Amino acid sequence: MNYISNFFSGLWAFAGKYSILFLMFLTPIHPLLYTIYILLIFDLITGVTKALRSKEAITSKRMRDTIIKFVFYSIAVFIAFQVDITLFSAVALYLSKLVGGYIILIEFQSNIENISTITGVDLWMMIKDKVVAFFDTKLKDAAEIKDDSKDDK
Repeated sequence: MNYISNFFSGLWAFAGKYSILFLMFLTPIHPLLYTIYILLIFDLITGVTKALRSKEAITSKRMRDTIIKFVFYSIAVFIAFQVDITLFSAVALYLSKLVGGYIILIEFQSNIENISTITGVDLWMMIKDKVVAFFDTKLKDAAEIKDDSKDDK
């Protein structure tokens, strides 16, 4: 019995050490993973709230989708990180940021759609209007600066 106890305590120590090493290895991409996980949690919360508000059934299949996304989004970012390290460098993380950014935008869009349905306010139109107004002012400012520089000549 003592041999089995020693085996499992050694196994736990081994697993713990390598888990810590693996987490240290993932340190460069942890902001991406944290952001994805936070957005997934918010998507779950807003999705359940949306279903309750619209009196839709909350099924285990829909809840399972969150867990599946959690696992496969993590795998996608991890694979991109591995390719970055192998082909590019561990400093730039071009592919990791591209894959993580795409996933973040997907989850952001899902959250905005859920919140729009819950509140009855079209947030996409509000965001679009704000972005268009922002770029219009920037373009006008750039045009004025360009005109002022022509007048000085």
